[in-house]
Amino acid sequence: MPDRPAPSESSPTVRRVPAAVVRPLRTAILRPTWTDRLATYPEDDDPGTVHVAAYDGEAVGGVGTIYAEAPPDAHRGEIPPAAYAPGAAWRLRGMATSDAARGSGLGRAVLQECFAAVRNGDGRFLWCNARLGAVPFYERLGMRAVGPEFDIPGIGPHYVMWGGVSG
Repeated sequence: MPDRPAPSESSPTVRRVPAAVVRPLRTAILRPTWTDRLATYPEDDDPGTVHVAAYDGEAVGGVGTIYAEAPPDAHRGEIPPAAYAPGAAWRLRGMATSDAARGSGLGRAVLQECFAAVRNGDGRFLWCNARLGAVPFYERLGMRAVGPEFDIPGIGPHYVMWGGVSG
C-alpha cells in the first residue's frame, strides 16, 4: 500500500471556481473510462451552482459541486421534513480527491467549504449519493446514510447521505 501524505499543519487553499476547473479531476477519479468527454452535470453552469477546488500546491487536489435540490422523495421520514422546503437542501455531486492528495485533508476542506456555501445560500442541509468507499469519510464529517444500498449502473453501490450544515 502506498504511503499517504500526512495531514498538513497549515490550512489547504480552497477556492470557489468555475466548472471548468473541477471537471478534469472529477472525470479522472469518478468517471475514468470517459475518455471521450469530461464528466459534466446539467447544473454545472447554472448561476446558483457552486464549484469548490482545494489545491495541493499548484495542482487541484480535491473538488466538489453543490446546488439547491431537495433530497429524494423516497427518503421522506428518514430525512427531516425541513429539508424538503424550497432552498433548504443542497446536493453535493462530483466530490473527488486525487490519489496523491487522498488523506491529506483536502477532501475535508472541500466538504467544509461546501457546508459554508450552503449556509451562505440560506440552506440548512446537504445530501449526496455516496459511493460505499466514501461513506466513512462523510460519516466522520457528520453526515448519515439513509435507506438501502442502491446501485448506479456502471458506477457501483451507493447510499444516500445527508447532514445539517449549521455552525
